[in-house]
Amino acid sequence: MNEFQINFSYEGSPYTGLVTPVENGDQLSYKINLESENQESFVEIIGKPSESGDWNFECSNGDNPVDYYDKQLLVEIGEAIEKKQVSQE
Repeated sequence: MNEFQINFSYEGSPYTGLVTPVENGDQLSYKINLESENQESFVEIIGKPSESGDWNFECSNGDNPVDYYDKQLLVEIGEAIEKKQVSQE
């Protein structure tokens, strides 16, 4: 699977991200580099879809991303990835 771009708005700010799928055995995760259009915010995290349909995120340094980013922003990232995957099928 090739890397792809996601675009969405959150709290009135447009965001663009580069998503790189990473295979870890039978589990697929996504390396996400995201920035806001005004470049005030840059996010680098790893997202893993869970069986419940939610997303589990972690910072590249192992920290909990909720310590740095709004939980709803993380939800928006997961939804943008899901929408992009559906549109590519």
